Amino acid sequence: MKRTLGAVAITAVFALALTGCNTSTDAGGGDSALEGDAASATCDAVEVGAITRCENFYDEYWPEIDKQLDALYEEAKKADGGTLVIWDWYELSPDVIEQFNKRFPDIKVETRGLTYNLSSAIISAKATGSRNTDVVSGSITSMAAMYDEGFWEKVDWESFGVPKEFLTIGAPELMPDSINGTLIQYNTDKVTAVPETLDRLLAPEYKDKVSVAGYNAVVFAGYGMAEGEDKMVSLIDELLSSGNLKLLEDQGAPLSSGDVPIALNQTLFNPNPALQVSPFEHAGVWAQFSGVNSDAKNKPGAALWTLWNAFDPDWISLRMTDERFASTQVPFAGLPAATFAESTGLMKTNSDALLLGLENGAETETQATRDDWQAMINAADKALNG
Repeated sequence: MKRTLGAVAITAVFALALTGCNTSTDAGGGDSALEGDAASATCDAVEVGAITRCENFYDEYWPEIDKQLDALYEEAKKADGGTLVIWDWYELSPDVIEQFNKRFPDIKVETRGLTYNLSSAIISAKATGSRNTDVVSGSITSMAAMYDEGFWEKVDWESFGVPKEFLTIGAPELMPDSINGTLIQYNTDKVTAVPETLDRLLAPEYKDKVSVAGYNAVVFAGYGMAEGEDKMVSLIDELLSSGNLKLLEDQGAPLSSGDVPIALNQTLFNPNPALQVSPFEHAGVWAQFSGVNSDAKNKPGAALWTLWNAFDPDWISLRMTDERFASTQVPFAGLPAATFAESTGLMKTNSDALLLGLENGAETETQATRDDWQAMINAADKALNG
């Protein structure tokens, strides 16, 4: 279930696929019938960068959400024969589905992994009237066009018990379920430490030692948001012309072997014990969201999955400690600090780095800055790929 903020290539697919499709009014289908009746609670708030953490989440909020899950389950069993369809970048593993079905055994989950074709598949299903995904997901930027076309049902998540503080980064119908971000990955057998800023990668000692994938221009976007487009483009040009930065579509093998021991990338899912990650100044750390497709056949099931995946304490604990789920995203930073304290292995590696980045003032996209982020990603992509 690893997701990414995405790059220009993704946005281009969105834009091309949306040409001639329904308007947002057509896709949205009006107001949502999905509304809970959870009692309100007061967040014991701690600011973690741009995200508000509710330290009392599992004491004050989860019991109400848990009740809502029971009600949604009863409705989900009746909708479309109890079938829940989930399309994402990568299909859900059988182990993940098994965990969901331990609590909700009468829901049959069907999943597909579509990577860059995700949005076009959703649009095509809507246009042809075929079975669509029930769940939609992405970051504010990566799913911008899909959001504008109305494919996110306007669910009142607060009425299901979700803290209002969690719903301020994106639009209210975007339910945050995880975080991702840009990190420096490095092979500790070859380099003992990496710079705290991208500018320092210009030093001669990094000749031929740094890579980035051409589709991953977002790794520079946070720098551009902080320092300006011109300075970002200049930095990219200098890194490339100096030979310090290599464009590699497959960064994993040379990183793991140490041939190119530093990679500008996102979270790490390579079990090589020599690999480590580090945040850097002006790195981007952003929320990932899930929600209900306005074209869903099982809307209660989609809401059920979204809330369970984001918050169920047994499932979150497995994500933090069981290596079978190391490739799932780092849980949302609004959850209590104790949630992350139990993390082990790759999840600890990634969560520690992302949380440190947030605490140090990482650049974070919001609904209000979405278009500025996209423009910066476009500019970085042009500088990288011409």
